[in-house]
Amino acid sequence: DFPYLGLAVSGGHTHLFEVLKPGHYRLLGKTIDDAAGEAFDKFAKMMRLGFPGGVAVDRLAAKGDPKAHKFPRPLIYEDNLDFSFSGLKTAAAREAEKAPGARPEDMAASYQEAIVDVLVDKLLRAARAAKLKNWTITGGVSANSRLRARAEAAAKKEGAILALPPLRYCTDNAAMIAYAGLL
Repeated sequence: DFPYLGLAVSGGHTHLFEVLKPGHYRLLGKTIDDAAGEAFDKFAKMMRLGFPGGVAVDRLAAKGDPKAHKFPRPLIYEDNLDFSFSGLKTAAAREAEKAPGARPEDMAASYQEAIVDVLVDKLLRAARAAKLKNWTITGGVSANSRLRARAEAAAKKEGAILALPPLRYCTDNAAMIAYAGLL
């Protein structure tokens, strides 16, 4: 139901919107450099996991320890709802150089956790500031299992309703455009 909070998170965008009604949005926060999906893809390339990277990182991270490596949480302490993931990729490259024998599973889990921490933190802050109890997460990164689990837990704790697209539609641009056209 309108209004709702929308987190659009993909390879090109990481944006928070207050969706007032179809075609009427208020931008609350946006990507200022690398989007979350782009950060996943760049990490996967660095780790030689293939493309698209998000799925590969998600699968590998499921076998790892998210506390094994300390990665930064970009802009998490800033007084805004914007996103920046370019520095996280650099931190991961430095960590890989510093710890060449590190388990890839742990690197992936720790890296993924840093991204998800930022996404869920900003989602919660936006929801509280805008007093919105209806949320949705869309875009390719909405298929990430850790993001889905953490967002569902946050929604339950906040008494919010979270709408997540079925996995088969998370990256289906044709379905998104068809729905927009229908409205």
